[in-house]
Amino acid sequence: MTKTSLRRGAAKAFLLASTLFAFGSPSLGQDADEDEFEGLVAGSGQEEVLIYCSACHSTRIVQQQGLSRDEWAETLEWMVEDQGMSEIEEPDLTLILDYLAKNYNIDRPNFPAN
Repeated sequence: MTKTSLRRGAAKAFLLASTLFAFGSPSLGQDADEDEFEGLVAGSGQEEVLIYCSACHSTRIVQQQGLSRDEWAETLEWMVEDQGMSEIEEPDLTLILDYLAKNYNIDRPNFPAN
């Protein structure tokens, strides 16, 4: 084996390890609950948001939004009417809207860092 091929192999191993660390483990300071809930902020409605939203898309999409409660309600209505999502029944709908309005509102208090 040449020095060049050894360097390439080491570089590939480093890139693979870096990628696995960056994407395969929780961020520093992130606890096990946040990882289990795909980065969603802890609180009432967190589990319902995970169940309903991640059925069709990443929770990252939720985390990147900055919508008012009314805009969240309109978005969920649009998903039901135009995207084929099943309608969310009470009490889950209120839990989800309260959670989203508190944690992913227009002020974006929990906008993801990455």
